[in-house]
Amino acid sequence: MPYLTTEWGNPSSTYKFGARLKMVIETARAQVAELIGAQARDVIFTSCATESNNAAIHAALKANPGKRHIVTSAVEHSSVLNYCVALEKDGYGVTYLPVDRDGLLKLADLENAITDETAVVSLMWANNETGVLFPVKEIAEICRTRGVLYHCDAAQAAGKLEIDVRKTQADYLSLTGHKFHAPKGVGAL
Repeated sequence: MPYLTTEWGNPSSTYKFGARLKMVIETARAQVAELIGAQARDVIFTSCATESNNAAIHAALKANPGKRHIVTSAVEHSSVLNYCVALEKDGYGVTYLPVDRDGLLKLADLENAITDETAVVSLMWANNETGVLFPVKEIAEICRTRGVLYHCDAAQAAGKLEIDVRKTQADYLSLTGHKFHAPKGVGAL
């Protein structure tokens, strides 16, 4: 609470007040890293999972500028779906994988959807409406085998399921703080 009321300032500034806040942020970064099995230097704070999702997809596309295809599912969070629709208007191809009546993906559909033009696969860990869990470890393995970056929206999973990015090996993992008792307006990538 103090960081929302009295302990505010610019943590990148050179004055003592800002330096103290930078230490608090670095402690939070280390805590997030510990939660997901990452290195603190790999955690980037954002304003929410939407920003994290969009930044991850954008970064993957920039990392592969010659590839203009994205694979996602028809049941992703609206932040991913809306961004993919906008990207289609900019000439990107998007494959929206279907799910079965239980809300599950068929991994064969994912394998068939990936092409030489695929820059990124963006599939969630836990569905925000149904609670269905996607097989993220297997998705990551398929992406690694095919040389495609994998973005996992883990906003609904963090704090509820064990997340270890060393085991799951997603290239990008999105989180939002308010799902596990952090203030609203805090996300991580």
